[in-house]
Amino acid sequence: MMKKRFLLASALVPALLAASGPASASRPSEDDPIVVTGQVMKRGDAHALARDFTRAVMASSVADQNARWAAPLCIGAIGLRPEVATPLIDRIEAMALAVGARVAKGDCQPNVMLAFAQDGDAVFANLSKNRPDLLIDTRAEERRKLRMAGLPVRWFYGQTVEGLGGRQVGQIAPGLRQGAVALFDLPILNHGTVSRINSPAQVSIEGATFVIDVPRVAHVSFNALADYLAFGILSRTRVDASPSGSSIMNLFNASASALPEGMTDLDTAMLTALYKIPINRTAIVHRNQMASEMIKAIALSQ
Repeated sequence: MMKKRFLLASALVPALLAASGPASASRPSEDDPIVVTGQVMKRGDAHALARDFTRAVMASSVADQNARWAAPLCIGAIGLRPEVATPLIDRIEAMALAVGARVAKGDCQPNVMLAFAQDGDAVFANLSKNRPDLLIDTRAEERRKLRMAGLPVRWFYGQTVEGLGGRQVGQIAPGLRQGAVALFDLPILNHGTVSRINSPAQVSIEGATFVIDVPRVAHVSFNALADYLAFGILSRTRVDASPSGSSIMNLFNASASALPEGMTDLDTAMLTALYKIPINRTAIVHRNQMASEMIKAIALSQ
Protein backbone atom coordinates (compact mmCIF):
# COMPACT_ATOMS: atom_id res chain seq x y z
CA MET A 1 0.00 0.00 0.00
CA MET A 2 1.42 3.41 -1.01
CA LYS A 3 2.57 5.61 1.86
CA LYS A 4 0.77 8.90 2.21
CA ARG A 5 3.31 11.06 4.02
CA PHE A 6 3.64 13.60 1.21
CA LEU A 7 1.83 16.37 -0.63
CA LEU A 8 2.06 17.42 -4.28
CA ALA A 9 4.50 20.13 -5.25
CA SER A 10 2.49 22.23 -7.67
CA ALA A 11 -0.03 23.37 -5.09
CA LEU A 12 2.26 23.64 -2.07
CA VAL A 13 5.48 25.35 -3.08
CA PRO A 14 3.74 28.78 -3.09
CA ALA A 15 2.37 27.99 0.36
CA LEU A 16 5.86 27.14 1.58
CA LEU A 17 7.17 30.45 0.32
CA ALA A 18 4.52 32.18 2.34
CA ALA A 19 5.14 30.36 5.48
CA SER A 20 14.35 18.86 9.23
CA GLY A 21 30.82 -5.35 13.98
CA PRO A 22 31.97 -7.57 16.49
CA ALA A 23 35.54 -7.19 17.72
CA SER A 24 38.15 -9.54 16.32
CA ALA A 25 39.32 -12.38 18.54
CA SER A 26 42.90 -11.10 18.76
CA ARG A 27 44.00 -7.53 19.22
CA PRO A 28 45.14 -6.17 15.83
CA SER A 29 48.46 -4.40 15.50
CA GLU A 30 48.65 -0.71 14.66
CA ASP A 31 50.78 -1.75 11.69
CA ASP A 32 48.14 -4.09 10.24
CA PRO A 33 47.08 -2.84 6.78
CA ILE A 34 43.49 -1.84 6.07
CA VAL A 35 41.89 -0.42 2.94
CA VAL A 36 39.98 2.80 3.60
CA THR A 37 38.57 4.97 0.81
CA GLY A 38 40.62 3.00 -1.72
CA GLN A 39 43.91 3.46 0.16
CA VAL A 40 45.99 0.81 1.92
CA MET A 41 46.75 2.32 5.32
CA LYS A 42 48.17 1.24 8.65
CA ARG A 43 45.43 0.62 11.18
CA GLY A 44 46.60 3.52 13.35
CA ASP A 45 46.45 5.91 10.40
CA ALA A 46 43.03 4.58 9.46
CA HIS A 47 41.82 5.22 13.01
CA ALA A 48 43.05 8.81 12.77
CA LEU A 49 41.24 9.20 9.44
CA ALA A 50 38.01 7.90 10.97
CA ARG A 51 38.35 10.20 13.97
CA ASP A 52 38.94 13.22 11.73
CA PHE A 53 35.99 12.14 9.60
CA THR A 54 33.58 12.25 12.54
CA ARG A 55 34.85 15.70 13.50
CA ALA A 56 34.34 16.95 9.94
CA VAL A 57 30.76 15.78 9.54
CA MET A 58 29.20 15.84 13.02
CA ALA A 59 27.83 19.11 14.37
CA SER A 60 29.08 20.43 17.70
CA SER A 61 28.02 18.33 20.64
CA VAL A 62 25.02 19.22 22.78
CA ALA A 63 25.52 18.98 26.56
CA ASP A 64 28.80 17.18 25.77
CA GLN A 65 27.06 14.40 23.84
CA ASN A 66 26.59 13.47 20.20
CA ALA A 67 22.83 13.53 19.62
CA ARG A 68 21.03 10.76 17.78
CA TRP A 69 17.46 9.53 17.45
CA ALA A 70 15.93 7.60 20.33
CA ALA A 71 12.35 7.68 19.02
CA PRO A 72 11.35 5.93 15.77
CA LEU A 73 11.70 7.99 12.60
CA CYS A 74 8.59 9.08 10.74
CA ILE A 75 9.51 10.82 7.49
CA GLY A 76 7.22 13.18 5.64
CA ALA A 77 7.75 14.88 2.28
CA ILE A 78 6.26 18.00 0.74
CA GLY A 79 6.68 19.04 -2.87
CA LEU A 80 7.12 15.63 -4.56
CA ARG A 81 4.81 13.47 -6.61
CA PRO A 82 3.83 10.24 -4.82
CA GLU A 83 5.73 8.05 -7.27
CA VAL A 84 8.93 9.93 -6.36
CA ALA A 85 8.31 10.50 -2.66
CA THR A 86 7.53 6.88 -1.83
CA PRO A 87 10.81 5.29 -3.06
CA LEU A 88 12.78 8.20 -1.58
CA ILE A 89 11.29 7.63 1.88
CA ASP A 90 11.65 3.86 1.48
CA ARG A 91 15.39 4.15 0.75
CA ILE A 92 16.00 6.48 3.69
CA GLU A 93 14.06 4.20 6.04
CA ALA A 94 15.97 1.15 4.81
CA MET A 95 19.26 2.89 5.57
CA ALA A 96 18.02 3.90 9.02
CA LEU A 97 17.16 0.30 9.86
CA ALA A 98 20.47 -0.95 8.45
CA VAL A 99 22.53 1.25 10.80
CA GLY A 100 20.45 0.51 13.90
CA ALA A 101 17.93 3.36 14.09
CA ARG A 102 14.21 2.71 14.50
CA VAL A 103 11.46 3.47 12.00
CA ALA A 104 7.80 4.01 12.82
CA LYS A 105 5.34 1.47 11.43
CA GLY A 106 1.98 2.33 9.88
CA ASP A 107 0.41 5.76 10.26
CA CYS A 108 2.57 8.22 12.21
CA GLN A 109 3.08 11.91 12.82
CA PRO A 110 6.20 13.01 10.87
CA ASN A 111 9.14 14.08 12.99
CA VAL A 112 11.31 14.49 9.87
CA MET A 113 10.08 16.83 7.16
CA LEU A 114 11.61 16.96 3.67
CA ALA A 115 10.43 20.12 1.90
CA PHE A 116 11.24 20.29 -1.81
CA ALA A 117 10.98 23.83 -3.18
CA GLN A 118 11.96 25.86 -6.22
CA ASP A 119 13.65 28.50 -4.06
CA GLY A 120 15.20 27.09 -0.90
CA ASP A 121 16.71 30.44 0.06
CA ALA A 122 13.27 32.09 0.16
CA VAL A 123 11.70 29.19 2.06
CA PHE A 124 14.29 29.35 4.83
CA ALA A 125 14.18 33.15 4.97
CA ASN A 126 10.42 33.02 5.53
CA LEU A 127 10.71 30.32 8.17
CA SER A 128 13.38 32.32 10.01
CA LYS A 129 11.26 35.46 9.95
CA ASN A 130 7.85 34.00 10.72
CA ARG A 131 8.75 31.15 13.10
CA PRO A 132 11.98 32.05 14.96
CA ASP A 133 10.90 29.78 17.82
CA LEU A 134 11.64 26.81 15.59
CA LEU A 135 15.35 27.64 15.62
CA ILE A 136 15.75 27.78 19.40
CA ASP A 137 17.94 24.65 19.31
CA THR A 138 20.07 26.04 16.46
CA ARG A 139 23.22 27.85 17.52
CA ALA A 140 24.12 31.29 16.17
CA GLU A 141 26.96 29.92 14.03
CA GLU A 142 24.68 27.28 12.56
CA ARG A 143 22.04 29.90 11.77
CA ARG A 144 24.65 31.96 9.95
CA LYS A 145 25.50 28.98 7.76
CA LEU A 146 21.83 28.24 7.12
CA ARG A 147 21.31 31.79 5.87
CA MET A 148 24.03 31.45 3.20
CA ALA A 149 22.56 31.87 -0.27
CA GLY A 150 22.70 29.07 -2.80
CA LEU A 151 22.69 26.02 -0.53
CA PRO A 152 21.29 22.99 -2.36
CA VAL A 153 20.09 21.47 0.94
CA ARG A 154 19.82 23.02 4.41
CA TRP A 155 18.57 21.46 7.63
CA PHE A 156 18.10 22.07 11.32
CA TYR A 157 17.17 19.95 14.32
CA GLY A 158 15.30 20.01 17.57
CA GLN A 159 16.70 17.97 20.43
CA THR A 160 15.88 17.23 24.04
CA VAL A 161 17.85 16.17 27.10
CA GLU A 162 16.28 13.06 28.60
CA GLY A 163 16.97 10.63 31.35
CA LEU A 164 18.23 7.30 30.04
CA GLY A 165 15.35 5.44 28.46
CA GLY A 166 13.47 8.59 27.47
CA ARG A 167 12.51 10.30 30.75
CA GLN A 168 12.57 14.00 29.86
CA VAL A 169 14.73 16.26 32.01
CA GLY A 170 15.23 19.17 29.62
CA GLN A 171 13.28 21.48 27.35
CA ILE A 172 12.78 21.36 23.59
CA ALA A 173 11.86 24.10 21.15
CA PRO A 174 8.12 24.80 21.66
CA GLY A 175 7.30 24.55 17.97
CA LEU A 176 8.92 21.15 17.66
CA ARG A 177 6.60 19.65 20.27
CA GLN A 178 3.97 19.93 17.55
CA GLY A 179 5.99 17.76 15.18
CA ALA A 180 8.00 18.69 12.08
CA VAL A 181 4.88 19.50 10.08
CA ALA A 182 4.29 22.54 12.32
CA LEU A 183 7.22 24.24 10.59
CA PHE A 184 5.04 24.84 7.57
CA ASP A 185 1.57 24.99 9.15
CA LEU A 186 0.36 22.48 6.57
CA PRO A 187 -1.64 19.27 6.94
CA ILE A 188 0.16 16.01 6.19
CA LEU A 189 -1.50 12.90 4.88
CA ASN A 190 0.05 9.96 6.67
CA HIS A 191 -0.35 6.57 5.41
CA GLY A 192 23.27 3.24 33.10
CA THR A 193 25.65 3.55 35.37
CA VAL A 194 27.20 6.96 36.11
CA SER A 195 30.97 7.10 35.70
CA ARG A 196 33.71 9.32 34.33
CA ILE A 197 32.58 8.65 30.77
CA ASN A 198 28.90 8.03 31.32
CA SER A 199 26.03 10.41 32.03
CA PRO A 200 22.65 9.69 33.60
CA ALA A 201 21.08 11.62 30.72
CA GLN A 202 20.94 11.33 26.95
CA VAL A 203 20.63 13.98 24.22
CA SER A 204 18.12 12.87 21.61
CA ILE A 205 17.13 14.37 18.27
CA GLU A 206 13.40 15.10 18.41
CA GLY A 207 12.77 16.62 15.00
CA ALA A 208 14.57 17.48 11.77
CA THR A 209 13.58 19.72 8.89
CA PHE A 210 15.25 19.70 5.47
CA VAL A 211 14.70 22.29 2.76
CA ILE A 212 15.81 20.96 -0.62
CA ASP A 213 16.30 23.41 -3.49
CA VAL A 214 15.09 21.39 -6.46
CA PRO A 215 16.99 23.25 -9.23
CA ARG A 216 20.24 22.97 -7.26
CA VAL A 217 19.99 19.21 -6.72
CA ALA A 218 18.81 18.33 -10.21
CA HIS A 219 22.28 17.22 -11.35
CA VAL A 220 22.72 14.46 -8.76
CA SER A 221 21.26 10.95 -8.91
CA PHE A 222 18.16 9.89 -7.01
CA ASN A 223 20.07 7.34 -4.91
CA ALA A 224 22.84 9.76 -4.05
CA LEU A 225 20.38 12.44 -2.95
CA ALA A 226 18.42 9.93 -0.85
CA ASP A 227 21.61 8.76 0.88
CA TYR A 228 22.75 12.35 1.47
CA LEU A 229 19.44 13.13 3.15
CA ALA A 230 19.60 9.88 5.13
CA PHE A 231 23.03 10.76 6.54
CA GLY A 232 21.83 14.21 7.55
CA ILE A 233 18.73 12.79 9.18
CA LEU A 234 20.45 10.04 11.15
CA SER A 235 23.30 12.12 12.56
CA ARG A 236 23.29 15.68 13.81
CA THR A 237 25.34 16.77 10.81
CA ARG A 238 27.12 19.99 9.85
CA VAL A 239 25.43 21.87 7.00
CA ASP A 240 28.91 22.70 5.68
CA ALA A 241 30.35 19.18 6.16
CA SER A 242 33.27 18.57 3.81
CA PRO A 243 35.24 15.51 5.00
CA SER A 244 38.59 14.67 3.46
CA GLY A 245 37.70 10.99 3.12
CA SER A 246 35.29 9.51 0.60
CA SER A 247 31.78 10.41 1.74
CA ILE A 248 28.25 11.04 0.53
CA MET A 249 28.54 14.36 2.37
CA ASN A 250 30.82 15.54 -0.46
CA LEU A 251 27.92 15.20 -2.91
CA PHE A 252 27.79 18.95 -3.53
CA ASN A 253 31.52 19.58 -3.03
CA ALA A 254 33.04 17.03 -5.42
CA SER A 255 33.77 17.59 -9.09
CA ALA A 256 31.29 16.24 -11.62
CA SER A 257 33.57 13.31 -12.38
CA ALA A 258 33.93 12.35 -8.71
CA LEU A 259 30.37 12.62 -7.42
CA PRO A 260 29.59 9.82 -4.93
CA GLU A 261 26.85 7.47 -6.03
CA GLY A 262 25.72 6.63 -2.51
CA MET A 263 26.94 6.15 1.03
CA THR A 264 30.54 4.98 1.34
CA ASP A 265 32.08 2.51 3.79
CA LEU A 266 33.09 5.41 6.04
CA ASP A 267 29.55 6.80 6.03
CA THR A 268 27.76 3.60 6.91
CA ALA A 269 30.42 2.60 9.44
CA MET A 270 30.10 5.94 11.24
CA LEU A 271 26.31 5.80 11.42
CA THR A 272 26.37 2.19 12.59
CA ALA A 273 28.86 3.08 15.31
CA LEU A 274 26.77 6.09 16.34
CA TYR A 275 23.77 3.86 17.01
CA LYS A 276 25.76 1.00 18.51
CA ILE A 277 27.76 2.75 21.24
CA PRO A 278 25.84 3.74 24.39
CA ILE A 279 24.49 7.24 23.89
CA ASN A 280 25.52 8.54 27.32
CA ARG A 281 29.25 8.72 26.61
CA THR A 282 30.94 12.13 26.65
CA ALA A 283 31.39 13.54 23.15
CA ILE A 284 35.16 13.08 22.88
CA VAL A 285 35.08 9.52 24.27
CA HIS A 286 32.12 8.71 22.06
CA ARG A 287 33.87 9.91 18.91
CA ASN A 288 37.07 8.00 19.71
CA GLN A 289 35.02 4.84 20.27
CA MET A 290 33.15 5.51 17.04
CA ALA A 291 36.44 5.71 15.15
CA SER A 292 37.50 2.34 16.57
CA GLU A 293 34.17 0.76 15.63
CA MET A 294 34.36 2.27 12.14
CA ILE A 295 37.76 0.67 11.47
CA LYS A 296 36.59 -2.69 12.82
CA ALA A 297 33.55 -2.61 10.53
CA ILE A 298 35.59 -1.66 7.46
CA ALA A 299 38.22 -4.33 8.22
CA LEU A 300 35.57 -7.04 8.61
CA SER A 301 34.01 -6.11 5.27
CA GLN A 302 37.27 -6.75 3.37
